[in-house]
Amino acid sequence: MIQGLYNSLNGMKTQIDALDGTANNVANINTPGYKTPLTAASDEAMDKVDIKWSGVDAAKEMTDMMVEKRAFQFNVEALRAQDEMLGTIIDLRG
Repeated sequence: MIQGLYNSLNGMKTQIDALDGTANNVANINTPGYKTPLTAASDEAMDKVDIKWSGVDAAKEMTDMMVEKRAFQFNVEALRAQDEMLGTIIDLRG
């Protein structure tokens, strides 16, 4: 049960970090020479990271923001559900 709370909180932290990166890219959209850092896990090993560079695509950044927002909302709802279940279990044992 506690692992579920941790997973939801970790997911929320991940989405906050992703949203910070997207916000940085949008803030620099008109900066000459700015390149968007993209990271992707290699197919051979998940812990090996390849960094690729490209220009800032406003449409992609806005889409990313919407996805990150929805993923964060999903993790908040999962956290609420787990909190409610944990409260019910505590009430039953009390």
